[in-house]
Amino acid sequence: MNKTTALGGLVAALVLSACGGGGDDVAPPAPKPPATVVTGVEGLWTGATTDPLNVQGVVLENGESWSILTDAVGAVVGISQGAVQTSGPDVVSGTGRYLNVVDEANLASRTTVAVSYSGKYAVRDSVQVTDSKGVKFTGTYGVLYEQPAVVSELLGTYTGTGIGNQVRESSVSLSISTGGLVSIPSYPGCSVRGTVVPRASGRNVFDLPLTFSGASCPVGDGVVVQHVVLYNDTTQAILIMGQSASKAETFVYTGQKS
Repeated sequence: MNKTTALGGLVAALVLSACGGGGDDVAPPAPKPPATVVTGVEGLWTGATTDPLNVQGVVLENGESWSILTDAVGAVVGISQGAVQTSGPDVVSGTGRYLNVVDEANLASRTTVAVSYSGKYAVRDSVQVTDSKGVKFTGTYGVLYEQPAVVSELLGTYTGTGIGNQVRESSVSLSISTGGLVSIPSYPGCSVRGTVVPRASGRNVFDLPLTFSGASCPVGDGVVVQHVVLYNDTTQAILIMGQSASKAETFVYTGQKS
């Protein structure tokens, strides 16, 4: 793979604003109270590489990182999962595995590339890192990470792109109903079920185990994929990223509420 894969394991995040949206005919809701201020590089980040590609993702409270890379028109070209460490007040490094999702053969074979990087960060502000090939990433912090996760804000129907080991499809419909129940009716012959719940950390991130049942699923029949979910209550965009416990199956969904 070329340098576009080099920063696939980087910390990064969904472009999120700090306040909720409101309808034209009602007053906007009061701002949500902030949670405890985070430290280190935990949080939502957004930025770009010098290739250039846009990077979106999250660093969780346990140092686990999830990110996607998109091109100039917003199409997902790669996903990654890894781990981030800090040393001292401003030094960050990380490792991960990058999966090119443009080449469907890579999805089916789970062909991944190891990535590593290091650089500097400022808490709740910025991050600048460089990988061994010289590709640079610059990102900024999203304060929405510090707001409480509210399942009711996610309720609705979304249209977007679903990417799994077996298939990549656009115009995929995903529904989240009362109680956080998730279903994806767009895969004929495949039942997809799960429940989205706030992550125990109290940050604005959700957990979502999805069970895929059927021969025509985007991942294998009977596979359970554990996801993290990011939601922007202003733009009503959702990002779902996950993999199975064996790391052999991956499913990613990016969508917009209808």
